[in-house]
Amino acid sequence: MLLIPHDIVYYLSMSNSSAACSEEKISEYARKLKAVGHPIRLKLLCLIAREDDPCVSDLWRCLEQPQPVISQHLAILKENGIVSAEVHKTRRVYSIIDPFIAELIKEIRGRN
Repeated sequence: MLLIPHDIVYYLSMSNSSAACSEEKISEYARKLKAVGHPIRLKLLCLIAREDDPCVSDLWRCLEQPQPVISQHLAILKENGIVSAEVHKTRRVYSIIDPFIAELIKEIRGRN
């Protein structure tokens, strides 16, 4: 079960000062949390946050999962605007681009 740390709940409530719980914001954050709600995706995000220029082969080796499985999970994260991929020579390198999710991963990792 994924617990949302206190400061992220505060971030959610303060993100729209005129309407702290607008339907639009609730839907947006629910979609993001659903996208990261799988244990493999959370592990991927923790690795992406920790590594310098992690590529798919680095990620599937670290998680001991088949490459197609990792690619499918990365595709879900990309489709939801959570990560981006850049091609560096022969490698596709991933980074977290969503500030809310980046903050969530910092909390999970203990702000390391």
